[in-house]
Amino acid sequence: MRDQERTLNQDVERCINVLQDFLDTGSAKAISVFSNKTSENEDWLEEIRVKYRIKDNDELQAIKMLKQKRLDQLEALESKVDYYEKLCDELEEFQDEMEVKAKLEQNRRSRFDSMTRK
Repeated sequence: MRDQERTLNQDVERCINVLQDFLDTGSAKAISVFSNKTSENEDWLEEIRVKYRIKDNDELQAIKMLKQKRLDQLEALESKVDYYEKLCDELEEFQDEMEVKAKLEQNRRSRFDSMTRK
């Protein structure tokens, strides 16, 4: 019975050792892959840094201010365009009214002239 127990314990220990070796190998592979990926990502990050230089905060702030200035100028131009479009519409309306008044005046004169000729 003791021999069976000892054999069983030895078998269990061998299983544990095999399992531990398997886990150690798997962990080592995972750590190696992770390390390689990390290294690749660091290299890629450095390439990106060189390729796309990040502007400092002062320069970014200057760009934002310039953008806002241009937006304000654009808004001012749009309001001027709106004003001139309305003015043009009013002038066209005024011109139409003047044409109507001129025709009415012409009709009055022609009637007046025809009345004075009689």
